[in-house]
Amino acid sequence: MANEVYANNMEVSCKSAAGKSIACFPDVCFTPPQAPPTPLGVPIPYPNTGMAKDTTRGTRTVKITGKEVMLKDKSCFKTSTGDEAGNTPKKGVVTSKIKGKVYFIAWSMDVKFEGENVVRHLDLMTHNHASKPGNTPPWAYADAAATTPIEQCKKEVARKNKACGGLPTKAQRCDDKACTSAKKCLLVSKKQADSKAQNSQVACCPGETGHHLVEAHSFTATGSGRQTPLPQFPNYDEKDAPCICVQCPQDGSGRYEGDHGFMHAAQGKLEQAAIEGAPPGQKDYAWNYGQSRSAGVRALQQTFPKSKCSKKCLEAQLDAYHKNTVGVRDKTPVRTHTPNLQDNQKALAHDMIPEVTISAW
Repeated sequence: MANEVYANNMEVSCKSAAGKSIACFPDVCFTPPQAPPTPLGVPIPYPNTGMAKDTTRGTRTVKITGKEVMLKDKSCFKTSTGDEAGNTPKKGVVTSKIKGKVYFIAWSMDVKFEGENVVRHLDLMTHNHASKPGNTPPWAYADAAATTPIEQCKKEVARKNKACGGLPTKAQRCDDKACTSAKKCLLVSKKQADSKAQNSQVACCPGETGHHLVEAHSFTATGSGRQTPLPQFPNYDEKDAPCICVQCPQDGSGRYEGDHGFMHAAQGKLEQAAIEGAPPGQKDYAWNYGQSRSAGVRALQQTFPKSKCSKKCLEAQLDAYHKNTVGVRDKTPVRTHTPNLQDNQKALAHDMIPEVTISAW
């Protein structure tokens, strides 16, 4: 079940969340063998991971999805994993622990539950505690962010707030054309878009689905159903990648009809042009992230012209995930895939984008 409770536009950490602090490094622990030159064992750095599902000593009265919420200093993840091999008697070089607790060292300054600051997506943690300090340097906790309040999106955020602000329920927001139009400019993760939470502020309306503006196949292995990231993109997760909500017929034609079909038609034409223009041996990586991003932005602007989404706002939101989390740059090659467009989509793409201006290399 989705939680979708945010503080300062970042999802609040709680026991029912899917958040985690992954591969905190280095967690230096003494590791066998314990030979005369190293009687305590060999100090080896390990990557350590803590999970929100291991939350303990959280809120007593305030619950999210029926479970406790993390609080400043008071709460922790009761265990961690990754350093089990450092199992000499000394264990961690600082804390003499392995699989120790995980504590937040940063939090919201102005949002409190039960009188204590709550902790959020991207707040820092230290791992493998016995008490304080931990056995690691600070490391980020990752969960989800609400619509990113990026400087380049001030107009779009103001337009959405004006259109949707007086509509308290999801049903009202979905029935209001001005609200749904304004929301097209503010991207959400695939997980948020497809959430079934009854009164979500960001989930798609009934009959819609989340569509990646930079196609998921750009970063995932062929035949993996978008589940397995390519080796060069280990931090990519299609559920966290930015999406727009688009109309998607439920009769199995969703990729080919409605707004979803429009988006695939436009992006597919541009991707096909890149593939056709690439030299032999480069057709599987026929364009780069910057070009793929431009294709998604152009497709959205052509499909939803009344939303008046600015290029700089859309690109800033896409870069916030793909550059900061995935680690790509504009010139990073990404995987291309020959689009499976139906005849009606090819005709539609010709009308939407009569000239292809994104060059392949």
